[in-house]
Amino acid sequence: MVAQENGAQANAGEAPRVVCYTRTKVATKLGNALHLGYSEDGRHYVALNNDACVMALRKVDNEPGLTEEQKIPGVMKTLTAPYLFRMKEGGFGVVALRTDQNGISDVSATGSFLFIKSRDLVHYEPEQLCRLPVSEMLEAVSCEYDEAVGKYRVRWMIKGKVFQSHTADFLRFSPVKAVPKLDGVQEKITGNQRNFLNACFGNSLALTVEEGKYLKNKLGRIVNVGVLPLEMSVPVSPSVISDIRKKRATLLYSDGSRAEKRVIWNEEDLKSLTSATSGTYAVRGKIFQYSFNYPVSMSNCADPNILYYQGKYYMVSTYEVEWNRIPIRCSDTLDGLTDANHRWKEAVLIQGEGPHWAPELHVIGSRLYMLLAIIKGDKGVQAYMMQLKENGDPMKPEDWSTPIRVVKSDGSPIYTDGKTEGLSLDMTYIEDGGKSYVCWSDRKKCFVNGKDVDPGPVLRIATVDPKEPWKLTSTPSVIGSEAYSWSFCIRPLQLAEGPFVLESKDDNIYMVYSGGGVTGGNYEVGMLTARKGSNLLDPASWSNSPRPWMNNGSPVSQVGPGHNSFVRDEYGDLYNVYHSGHRPRHTSVCPVHFRFDGSPVIDMAPYEEVNPNLQQVEMRVRLISPSK
Repeated sequence: MVAQENGAQANAGEAPRVVCYTRTKVATKLGNALHLGYSEDGRHYVALNNDACVMALRKVDNEPGLTEEQKIPGVMKTLTAPYLFRMKEGGFGVVALRTDQNGISDVSATGSFLFIKSRDLVHYEPEQLCRLPVSEMLEAVSCEYDEAVGKYRVRWMIKGKVFQSHTADFLRFSPVKAVPKLDGVQEKITGNQRNFLNACFGNSLALTVEEGKYLKNKLGRIVNVGVLPLEMSVPVSPSVISDIRKKRATLLYSDGSRAEKRVIWNEEDLKSLTSATSGTYAVRGKIFQYSFNYPVSMSNCADPNILYYQGKYYMVSTYEVEWNRIPIRCSDTLDGLTDANHRWKEAVLIQGEGPHWAPELHVIGSRLYMLLAIIKGDKGVQAYMMQLKENGDPMKPEDWSTPIRVVKSDGSPIYTDGKTEGLSLDMTYIEDGGKSYVCWSDRKKCFVNGKDVDPGPVLRIATVDPKEPWKLTSTPSVIGSEAYSWSFCIRPLQLAEGPFVLESKDDNIYMVYSGGGVTGGNYEVGMLTARKGSNLLDPASWSNSPRPWMNNGSPVSQVGPGHNSFVRDEYGDLYNVYHSGHRPRHTSVCPVHFRFDGSPVIDMAPYEEVNPNLQQVEMRVRLISPSK
């Protein structure tokens, strides 16, 4: 937590408040975006979304003045000088100034400001560029609803002078007049390494208790705050110990959510019950957590994937030491796969001349497949599959088929040549509503007047038949094409790679993807959502979050986390498997938690999952006579 220094605001009482800001000394695409901080009492603030943005601007690909070469990939835009206000009809508004990819005033937005609507400061409508009746660059902007006029009062600064106009629709503006100052007060808050690092603050806004609670619970860190009392009644029988071993603890979290966690019960206490008669007994236990040697679990393993299959855990990854081979690791336990525990055996599943990337293991139909990307000759990186023979051993290379090229419905490859047609990689498999799909990172070649124009990688999805999953049965569709500035790589080009679907408890499909780079601190994780049972081939079925869901430092001490997959262990608990770091990259694992509304938390730290002070538990066991 950090203390607010602005004296006037510090006396505002105990009402919750939200403050907006941007950040410097980070990549422009990350810092020049809307950030929010939250305060329970109007004095002490904490950064939301791990000090990462809550909304970044979309790429621009349809504005006047863009060339055809610019329209294909789109142009990255950023923002600065945000200002929060309330909409008359309810909800919130944000005004800001648009900047270019370098954080410099955007010449194409001369005389303009950005207007963004949000119902709750978590979800945002597409931004609108509002043209004022002026022809100079704005230096700052504010907006408030003017009850006396019945319109919104927009004020802006040009060359140190402040002007004002009114608008009802942010399209038409009244005549401009000079005024003494902008609305609002720029906040001053002390930052640290975890909160408001190199922040440039805008104004703050009072919230209702319910608004503040929702904002904090959706964008704040979620931590374990309690454990429900443990008790159970079981009949005296030979199975009493096995019945107790199955008992889980219900953990309570700061957002009101709950999670059932395994408990390792004290063996001495259990043994004492083998000869016990009816009565009440205390059994001690410890809430279970895997030993993943956080934050680095498996070294030199990028693009990791773990599958629990036929009683064992199998892990495949891009091998950072030698890219031309795919190792496979096997263990009886999930944490046995880690370097430190070393309860695993390993084999080289495939080795070739060119790089082999991003393998994933999936059971499709009744067979085990490995989806992977391979560079063969001058064809560029393309998607392949390998099939395990019936009753085969996943650890034996000879039990796998040779790589099968993924093809379209007519039998031709997705792309024949990477130099002239395109690239396909990072393929994953999805099932929903009785249908099977594959989704992958796609980089289709585009040419304008004979010039090669790189559109950047996007995600494509198509249906497949589980009997022949390497053959597409529909025309591929692009999803999540509205790239946000945080997802752009250095060139700058939009980047979407490593898609993978998380099994959720609610009615949504959550698909993670990674962007912002390939390694290092700019690599972050985004989220696409769709309703279960919807037409997943329809781009309109998917919603792309304008904020990263996992970012640099959100898993503590980790740089550039991403390229996720998820594994459900033998007990039904879900874990996020991802890599972090620069070259080399390493694999880490963390638990997946579900917030109060069913949305996933994919960057929970061990001490947030289970409060160390609450890990030791005691259960009241009532043994009942079988005759009762």
